[in-house]
Amino acid sequence: MRICHTWSRSTVTSGVLIALAASACGRVGALSGNDASASSDGRAPDATDGLEPIHYVGRFDLSAPTAPVFEWSGSAIWTRFSGTTISAEIEGDANDFEIEVDGTRGPVLTHPGDDHTYVLASGLAAGEHDLKLTRRTEAFFSTTTFHGFTGATLVDTPRPTRLIEMIGDSITCGYGITGVGPNCGFSHDTEAETHAYGALAAAQLDATHHAICWSGIGVYRNYNDQDGMLMPERYGLIKPNEQSGAWDFSVIPQVVVINLGTNDFSVGVDPGQNYVDAMIAFIAKIRGHYASVPIVLTTSPMMNGDDEHATQKGYLDTAAASDPNTSVLDIPQQDGDVDGLGCDYHPNDVTAQKMADKLATRLRALLGW
Repeated sequence: MRICHTWSRSTVTSGVLIALAASACGRVGALSGNDASASSDGRAPDATDGLEPIHYVGRFDLSAPTAPVFEWSGSAIWTRFSGTTISAEIEGDANDFEIEVDGTRGPVLTHPGDDHTYVLASGLAAGEHDLKLTRRTEAFFSTTTFHGFTGATLVDTPRPTRLIEMIGDSITCGYGITGVGPNCGFSHDTEAETHAYGALAAAQLDATHHAICWSGIGVYRNYNDQDGMLMPERYGLIKPNEQSGAWDFSVIPQVVVINLGTNDFSVGVDPGQNYVDAMIAFIAKIRGHYASVPIVLTTSPMMNGDDEHATQKGYLDTAAASDPNTSVLDIPQQDGDVDGLGCDYHPNDVTAQKMADKLATRLRALLGW
């Protein structure tokens, strides 16, 4: 059911008015999100067109009969438009989105559910502007349908060429990252994949990224042995919440980064050789899709003390030795006394930035970026 009503909230950021408004129904002059000329990022440009008005960054189901649908954290829609105002129609259960216009973040768009049209930016100078609309929150919140942009003329731009695939758990999803922890619990307004280390490292490298992440997930066991799919199972899905749609892996990243282990080691359990074997099997599974792409395994900043951190590092070193193009990046344990913590002892913005800096340094050296 489409909801038609009006509310608004706005702020002035760097001289640009960014307004969030759910407006009356109507899509006069709509620029459809499922236009045949739009495709997922990372593909080699077609020799005949090479340009497109909308770039879908992440795993989008573009075969949907009405409009593209998506669930994974960090899934983003990029466009360049000519005009002073632009709106978008979003459908689905409650979720949060990040709006960035010409490199400046606006206020968080809180989608309450159902179907709304939002004014993403208004009062802009005449001319062309770049827009990124990014899902901040996790797949288990809902499936989102994007019905297109309105109110502006979209401008064809080249498809992005740099792509990082980030595979991880709550740390990669940005769980609790904007909260003042450690005692705040999980909530959608303190989660932001856009603040997590993967998104920050990609931005430093002028790259796009796919965040394949799920809180509480592991490669061998989930948090405290809770039921549910493990990452090697969930990894191949377009819509992980619905557990449906097989991703075709035709979008090839330049590098894969895996940060899994926090939950395998949860509640003081050493997963031992089971963790090593599961990681080796997962690397082999990824190799079935990306034959020669470098893979970087990272330690977790949330291990329980130096001994556990060293144990995970040793296991990852063993797993990496199974593949000639896999290496390990040792990310130090977070220091809550110095840098603070996010909710439930997760990394906050300070720790995420330190992680991003370390990852970006490694990827520059590895890829020559």
